[in-house]
Amino acid sequence: MARPLSIVLLLMAVWPATSAAQTRLSLADAVSAATTRNPGLQAARAQADRAEAEVTVSRSAWWPRLTATEAWQRSDQPVFAFGALLAARQFTAADFAVSRLNAPGATNLFTTRLGVGQLVFDGGRTPGAVAGASALRDAARAEADSAIAHAVLAVTRVYGQILSGQSHARATDAAIAAAVEDLTRAERRRDAGAATDADVLAVSVHLAEMRQRRLQTDADLASARAQLNRLMGAPIEETFDAVEDLPPPVGVGALASLFEEAASARPELKRADAQVRAADAGARQAGAVWWPQVFAQAGIEWNGVRAGERANSWVIGGEARWTLSLSGADAARQRAASAARASAVAQRDDQRAAVQVEVLTAVRQLESAIARTAVGAAAVTQSEERARVVRNRYEAGLASMTDVLAAASATLDAESRRVAAAVDALV
Repeated sequence: MARPLSIVLLLMAVWPATSAAQTRLSLADAVSAATTRNPGLQAARAQADRAEAEVTVSRSAWWPRLTATEAWQRSDQPVFAFGALLAARQFTAADFAVSRLNAPGATNLFTTRLGVGQLVFDGGRTPGAVAGASALRDAARAEADSAIAHAVLAVTRVYGQILSGQSHARATDAAIAAAVEDLTRAERRRDAGAATDADVLAVSVHLAEMRQRRLQTDADLASARAQLNRLMGAPIEETFDAVEDLPPPVGVGALASLFEEAASARPELKRADAQVRAADAGARQAGAVWWPQVFAQAGIEWNGVRAGERANSWVIGGEARWTLSLSGADAARQRAASAARASAVAQRDDQRAAVQVEVLTAVRQLESAIARTAVGAAAVTQSEERARVVRNRYEAGLASMTDVLAAASATLDAESRRVAAAVDALV
């Protein structure tokens, strides 16, 4: 009667040795690969870099703008020729002749111009734009952090599926080996007249079912490995074995401290805060329309009718500019910006409540998973012992084949629940 158990133990011992031929992948390595090579995370980081560059673009409004121009024009238009000669300081008394004024002939004008402009005051438009771009940058960073968190969670879940699949494969192999022994035992008892063909048929059906489960497990494992390879940015067909080295489940702290930690660390809340700041910046920009924009400018230019002979001149000045809508659109924009800010604040408060619900739910699920992990380990031991006792009773004619098959199925289910509970605690 020790043969089925010895075969089971042999299979359990041989499985790691056979799978060691493949690459062994730990959860930490899977997470590291995903956060480094996942294309989706690379896209999220690129968006954050783009948003960072937009902040620099917004700040550039405070810096002087330099313009350099080199131009050449040629025309016989009288006004052009008159102005070109004046600009080049080449105008003479002879050019006042009516015939020269009406028909000056083709005249060249070579111009080199350097100009500088500086924004002096804009009523808060530029500070609002900088604040808005900074808020959008923070939102993009939070989005990237959220993408990383989701990727890590997805990797952990798929990795858990692979662990569950590998455990189920080992348990199914053990069940197949035990079923083969049970079939031999049932045939021997039938031949001795102590059992019927129904027992043999029942074991045969059970054995076929276990083999079908094994085939389905292989297919599920292949699919899960492909999914994990996609998350890691690895070739889809790459094969590996997950390392069943689950850390022991640990308890959690006080709920209030978890709420505080989530409030400061959750990317959703960081993004919601950034959206509120962006709405504030939008309101500032909407109100800046009532203020003028003040610019200072200066320039110097060199003009000549010949490229090598030019006269210089300069100009300085300033400009105050108002642009107001007579349709009431500016006031409407202010109302819209205020409504957008109120919406962003409400969404942030709702997001904070949703995060607290998630934290509370996760705490309860973790406590349940920890308890189920302990219970599951005990259930596996008990179900294995029960299966051994039932097989001994069947050998002695005190139990039916139905009892044997039920005990075998219970052992398989107990192992599946144990690994599922451990994976749930890890997730």
